[in-house]
Amino acid sequence: SSCNGLVLVYEPISKEVNNLCVKNLLTGPTSLTLPNCLSGCTHKHGYHGRAPGRILHTYCGSALGFDPLTKVYKVVHINNDGYGIEVFTIGSDKTWRKVPLPWPVEKPRRGDLDKFEDMKFFWRDPVSIKGQVFHWFVDSEKYIFSMDISNEKVSKTKLPYIGKTIMKEHYDLVAMDEKLAFVYKGSESKIDVWVLNDFGRQVWSMEHSIVANWEEEKKLPQFMKLVAVATWRNGEVIMFKAIENFVWDHHDFIYLYDTKSKEMKEFKMKLQYATKFIPHRTSLVRWRTEMD
Repeated sequence: SSCNGLVLVYEPISKEVNNLCVKNLLTGPTSLTLPNCLSGCTHKHGYHGRAPGRILHTYCGSALGFDPLTKVYKVVHINNDGYGIEVFTIGSDKTWRKVPLPWPVEKPRRGDLDKFEDMKFFWRDPVSIKGQVFHWFVDSEKYIFSMDISNEKVSKTKLPYIGKTIMKEHYDLVAMDEKLAFVYKGSESKIDVWVLNDFGRQVWSMEHSIVANWEEEKKLPQFMKLVAVATWRNGEVIMFKAIENFVWDHHDFIYLYDTKSKEMKEFKMKLQYATKFIPHRTSLVRWRTEMD
């Protein structure tokens, strides 16, 4: 993830273990390697299924944020909601801290099984809103997990009421003009975009409806194959990638939807399968440690 010019990345130690590191890509190679998680997570990547249709997944979800009240950077991490969410404050913490979920977890969503083939759920990195609020997809038709980085309070955010049962396979979460957007594929030719305008009161509003006419349907992929990955220009443009198959050496086509002109067009650039797209702004910010 990215926050105020800093990025959180995985640094490989071996085939089985990755470290979490914080870097500033503009100021040089200096990086801060975070200590091992209390949960024992190795931040491992792996494949689900068998070749040639294997899917790349991670065991855990993590992100970098900034607390505007205390002016410190924090990293959040989860790989088992039965264990809780782990938080590391850069510059003051020497170890991770565990934040238990404020509700009982009967069937933990775990990301630390030995074989991906045995797993039905995969943690993803959360959607970061200004680096202050994080939202996790949790394989639910009714809610997502949310966390305020300042008070480290974890809550359930209800998904919008769309007039019918939500299919969890049909929606994506992205940041849109510093708010959370719920992008729902209602059919092969229609996508609705809902925006969480009030996080505290959980107020959603339907802001955009993407409809392909019969001429566009010939040029565009089926909307069910599109995955919303990012927005830019203050939310005016939504970026989708088209998932045609799940082969490692496959490149996904990119489509851009302009909310002003209401047009969707194919972008010339393609993304290699499993590539992440992270909006990033450069800066000269650096972190403080006990050595400063």
